[in-house]
Amino acid sequence: MNTESHSTERNSTSLEEDRISCLPDEILRHILSFLPTKNAVATCVLSSKWRLVWALLPNLCFDDRLCLMYENTRALTEDASTRFEDFVNRVILCDLGKINKFSLRCSRLINFSRLKSWVSCAVMRNVVEIELNLDNYKHIKEAIELPESIYTSRALEVVKLNLKFFIKNPPPGNFFPSVKTLQVALNNLDKNFPEWLFSNCPVLEYLSIKGYLYVGDLVTLNISSLTLKRLTLELVDCAGSDTELEVVIRAPNLEYLYIKDYLPVSYTVDELHSLTKAVVDIDCEYIGEFQSIDIVAQGV
Repeated sequence: MNTESHSTERNSTSLEEDRISCLPDEILRHILSFLPTKNAVATCVLSSKWRLVWALLPNLCFDDRLCLMYENTRALTEDASTRFEDFVNRVILCDLGKINKFSLRCSRLINFSRLKSWVSCAVMRNVVEIELNLDNYKHIKEAIELPESIYTSRALEVVKLNLKFFIKNPPPGNFFPSVKTLQVALNNLDKNFPEWLFSNCPVLEYLSIKGYLYVGDLVTLNISSLTLKRLTLELVDCAGSDTELEVVIRAPNLEYLYIKDYLPVSYTVDELHSLTKAVVDIDCEYIGEFQSIDIVAQGV
């Protein structure tokens, strides 16, 4: 009797302590949405109640640093990197309905064919926001092709690209038909800098560009949009080049403009009839080296 009594007490205590599992699935998914996907998936071992809760999360956020942070040898790191790719592959290919956000951060080189497949799957699941942080790829010289579907999706509204490689130009036409927010951080802004990323977006409202320039990179950057309302532009000289960059901005409905640069730039900004705030931040360390800094605003 005593044994049964203690067992009953333990079961009762266990049920009382596991109050979270008694919550509705909608609330559980909301709680898990604050966790990285790797940690959210790990909750499936808690009980049968949790087994598929993570699979219906609106946001899928993957970060390979969570897999690599405890590995201290090259072999272990490469093995962890492979396991990370396999994990992303399994999760993203579970077609369990629409997802709101697909975020991928990779500090090590990944299989680009898999990357293309992951983005395609996210688009097929009507993803609203895509964020790609692949910022340790300076040695990649060839242009990488993203799936064509990312440029034609009508569900996609937010695109954030932090890349250290070139993007291969897609076929001509209008891109990102529903994208209102576009943030790009790119290495080596050469003459092939993909101005098509933002010049053909029919409803673009917010554009952020962060570029790292080296010797021989582009000398003219054209930003043209009839729908653009907010623009932030940050340019960093990584090679001490004395080449002057010209930036031409044509955005008649622009309301906010933020410019920060570390190199000689000549700006031409046309038709600022709607502008309510402008911030120009130029690194004082470099001002003495410039013969002139010209900012020309027409139609103010």
